Amino acid sequence: MRKTPVKKIYTTDVISVSPLMPLADAALLMGRHKISCIIAVENKKPVGIFTERDFIRAIHGSKGLGGLTVSDIMRSPVIKASADANLYEAYDLIETNGIRHLVIVDSKDRLAGVATQTDIMRHLGMESFIEVKDISKIMTKNVVTVQKNGTLEEVLSKMISYSISCVVVEEKMRPAGILTERDIVRLYNEGIDTSTIRAGDVMRSPVETIQIKMPVHKAVSIMNHKKIRRLIVADQRKKIVGIVTQTDVIRRVEERYIEFLKELMSTKEELLHENIKILSEKVVLDNLLRSSSETAILALDADFRILYYNTATEKIFVWDKGDLTGQKITELYSNVIDPGFSTRRVQQETVAEGMFRDIVELDGKHIESTITGIRDDKNEVVGYVVLARDITEYKQLEEESVKAQKLESVSILAGGLAHDFNNLITGILNCLSLAKSMLYPEHNAYESLLMAEKAAHIAGDLTHQLTTFSRIGHPDIKPVTLSEIPMDAACLLPQGFKAKCEFSVPNDLWPVNADETQILRVFNNLTLNAAEAMPEGGPVTVTAKNITVKHRDGLPIPHGRYVRISIRDTGTGIKKKNLSKIFDPYFSTKHRAKTRGAGLGLAISYAIIRNHDGHIAVESEENKGSTFHVYLPAAGKQPEKGLRK
Repeated sequence: MRKTPVKKIYTTDVISVSPLMPLADAALLMGRHKISCIIAVENKKPVGIFTERDFIRAIHGSKGLGGLTVSDIMRSPVIKASADANLYEAYDLIETNGIRHLVIVDSKDRLAGVATQTDIMRHLGMESFIEVKDISKIMTKNVVTVQKNGTLEEVLSKMISYSISCVVVEEKMRPAGILTERDIVRLYNEGIDTSTIRAGDVMRSPVETIQIKMPVHKAVSIMNHKKIRRLIVADQRKKIVGIVTQTDVIRRVEERYIEFLKELMSTKEELLHENIKILSEKVVLDNLLRSSSETAILALDADFRILYYNTATEKIFVWDKGDLTGQKITELYSNVIDPGFSTRRVQQETVAEGMFRDIVELDGKHIESTITGIRDDKNEVVGYVVLARDITEYKQLEEESVKAQKLESVSILAGGLAHDFNNLITGILNCLSLAKSMLYPEHNAYESLLMAEKAAHIAGDLTHQLTTFSRIGHPDIKPVTLSEIPMDAACLLPQGFKAKCEFSVPNDLWPVNADETQILRVFNNLTLNAAEAMPEGGPVTVTAKNITVKHRDGLPIPHGRYVRISIRDTGTGIKKKNLSKIFDPYFSTKHRAKTRGAGLGLAISYAIIRNHDGHIAVESEENKGSTFHVYLPAAGKQPEKGLRK
């Protein structure tokens, strides 16, 4: 029952009406289509449900349905479930809320169908009932009856008082017939007077009767074959001793399911006695089967075989090879990169430390696993509980935080060094200038002074860049349109580069909150970096698009609207081991002699984008090129007029 989704069993042939439909018309629809409920909808979404039982309450003691509409009687809000819910969840909603009809909705909360107890029972295998010896174990012994000469009004009163769907008509303690809620709807539509008509005159007869010793699976077979919801149980003298309904049967299945889980966890020596007591509690069972969609939960035996797992397990471990039950946990970890995982290590650490904790990598995700031992009364490990969650986003945020702290420290250091070096370089240049003035250009030392002066100017440029890096500061944020900025930046490439820029920048980009001057500098740095990666020339492709960042994207920025600008080259690419360091100050994959900068361009770009509450990321493959993606938060209003020419 846990594996089957409710969308495979629910009824799609549902009658839906407006809440304003007259109640009498709704009753005619129920009778004509022989259905037990009608769904009230507005804009294709369920807002109420009207059942046979609701109809009986409406007519009991009243003089008619004149003036009443469906909205006056329907139950609202509706108890509903997603079409992707499993049968266990569907049955739990039915049982918990004391209902017989569960409304099923699609992903947009629109009416998709109805699931009933009958639908659920028809999809239970007969093996669920084999060990139940006879029907007496599950039947209801207190049968509500009425004499043949009793009135229909008496039948209605008992249905409402006892909250039951049928009343057995008896004669000398033997079943003579039966009246159900559906019969009441039919009789009302036929104009029967409930206060005068006798139950014996309108009952359905003969009634389906079984013997008290009949096995449960045979009774279920009769219900399914004859498409009925209830059977009268009689003794050898054909007297009424009970009634069995689909509700009784399904409740017994739930009990058997829990018993099965208990038996599965037990051993001959009863080492798991305390753990079985815990798992037998319905709340814990529910948590185990449904659990959190963000955490994988598994129960293992002492040999690391999987006894239970929730649906999040398959999602987190990207498992698509079928049922995991009975397989060893090592199968689940077989796809991870450098796992450092072995059952021996788990055993050793759970004994020594009480638990085993590990972080593994799978398909680019970081998965944190915690395995805790289950101990018996002798303190011996007899099983394990595994909790695993995807911490990729947390790791990314942690890395971003460390990177930002490192950049801030380097920035402070760079500012201090730049100030001191600038004073020294100024003194050196003054001395060199004075020395040059004392010599003729033809002097042998004059050329050496020129070389020293050139080197001092280069050093001065370097200290200027260090000063700039330390003074990025907070941006002057305004709503800005980015459509032209990447092109402007590309046009600032120094002469001598063979690279050519290609643009695909739409005119309908969302405005962003940005400092235009700083953003222009970022794109200039990135296009220059792309051009340097292609010394023999090639295309630098600049694209931009509006995107909505969601949780599943795994980006270390808040979810919401962004404009993403991508700058791609076809150059040498970056080795995977260097990707995490690409935004570090002075880190470069290029030869120093072949670059125009000082190794601060990407570090400055990173700091600027971070100050804009954005994100910059790189994708690269060695010998195939790199793509830098810049994410900037979309603004809430249009940019000021005249801001862009």
